[in-house]
Amino acid sequence: MSRSLSYLLAASLIALPAPPALAQDAPAADTSSLLKDLQQRVLKLEGAPAKSSLNAFNPAIGMALDAAFRDSNDKAAFQFRAAELGLSAPVDPYLKAWVFITGSNGGVGVEEAVLETTALPHNLTARGGRLFASFGRLAHVHDHELPVVERPLSLDSSIGGETQADGLEVSWLAPTDLYLDATFGVYNKMGAENDRQDNLGARTLDEFTYLGRLNTYLDLTDTQNVELGVDAAWTPKRSVTEDIAVTGSANALTTRRNTWRTLSGLDFTYRHQPSGGGLYKGLVWGTEVMQNTERRFGPASRLPTDRVRAYSGYSYVELKTNRGWRGGLMADLTEDQDDPHRLTKTLTAFLTYDVTEFQRLRLTYAEGLVNVPGAVKNHTVAFQWTGLIGKHVHGFRDR
Repeated sequence: MSRSLSYLLAASLIALPAPPALAQDAPAADTSSLLKDLQQRVLKLEGAPAKSSLNAFNPAIGMALDAAFRDSNDKAAFQFRAAELGLSAPVDPYLKAWVFITGSNGGVGVEEAVLETTALPHNLTARGGRLFASFGRLAHVHDHELPVVERPLSLDSSIGGETQADGLEVSWLAPTDLYLDATFGVYNKMGAENDRQDNLGARTLDEFTYLGRLNTYLDLTDTQNVELGVDAAWTPKRSVTEDIAVTGSANALTTRRNTWRTLSGLDFTYRHQPSGGGLYKGLVWGTEVMQNTERRFGPASRLPTDRVRAYSGYSYVELKTNRGWRGGLMADLTEDQDDPHRLTKTLTAFLTYDVTEFQRLRLTYAEGLVNVPGAVKNHTVAFQWTGLIGKHVHGFRDR
C-alpha cells in the first residue's frame, strides 16, 4: 500500500463521528424505565394462555395390516390375517399403558390391554391386564412380526398360539453388572388358543397358571452377544367333567386329582452385528426347546388317560445382508401331546424384503412330514404383505 493511501485512510477514520454510546455528552440510561418495561413484558407472558397442540393429550396411534396368499398341496387361498390397531401413552408419571385391538375374519377382539408401572422401588416393574406372558422368545411376538409367515407348530402345540394371558406379572432387574431379569406371573390361563381352562368365570387359586422366568444377556465382543432364558409355567389343578352323552354314564365324573401341568422351556439367542453394517447387516440365531408334562383326557369322552411328556422346539438362522433383504431357515420338531412317538418335522425357508420401514414383503416355502408310515409330505408356499400406519411398535423386533 502506498504512503499517500495510508495517510488518506487514517484521516478518514479520524473524521468519523464517535458512536452515541461512547459520546461523552450521551445521556445516561434510565435503569428504572428499563426495569419497568421488562416487568410489564413478564406479566403479559404469565397471563397469556399456554400454546399446545390439539393432539397433545392423544395417545400414539398406529395400525398393522397383514395379508397373505397361501398354497398348500395345490389348494390355495388369499387370507386377510389381521388389521391390528395399537394405542400407547403414559397415564401419569408412574404408569404407562398400551392396547392392541385386532380385527380379522374371526371377528374383533382385544389382543392386549396392559398397564405397566414405571416408578416402583428396588428395580421392580409390575404389569397387568390382558398381556403376552413372558414365556420363551417367539411365543410373545405378534404374528406379523415373526421371521416366518406361519407360527411354528411347536408353539401352537405347546402354548396354544401366542402367550396371551389375563393376569399380573412382576419383574425384578438384579442390581448386578451382569444383566439378570426375573419375572413372576399369575394368570387365568396362558395361550390365546389354549382350551384347557376357561378364561371367564372365577376359579380356585390352584386352577390359576403360575409362571417363573430368568433371563440374562451377555456381550461376547463389541459385535456379538447372547441371550439366555429359562422358564416354567405351572397349573396345579384342572377340572374336567366326563361327557355322559358319549360315555352313556348315569353320573358324570369330575376329575381333579393328578391333573397338574408343567410347561418348561429354554431359549437361546445369538446375535452378530458387524460394526460397519449398522442395523442392516448381521446374523441372528434363535433356538427354543419346550417340555410339556400333563395328564391327558379323551377328546370325545373327556375321561382321563395317561400322563404324557412331550417335547417340541424350533431353531432358526436369519441373515441380514443390507437395508432391505434378509433371509434364513427354520427347523421345527413337535411331538404329539397324546402320542409322543408321533413326530412332525417342518423345515421352512424364508426371504424378507423391507420395502421401507412401513412396508414388508415375505416369501416362505415349508415342507412338513409326520413320521407315520404312508404319510404324505405337506408342501406350503406363502406370500405375506404387511403395511404399517403411524406408530406401531411392539418393542425390539430382533429381541
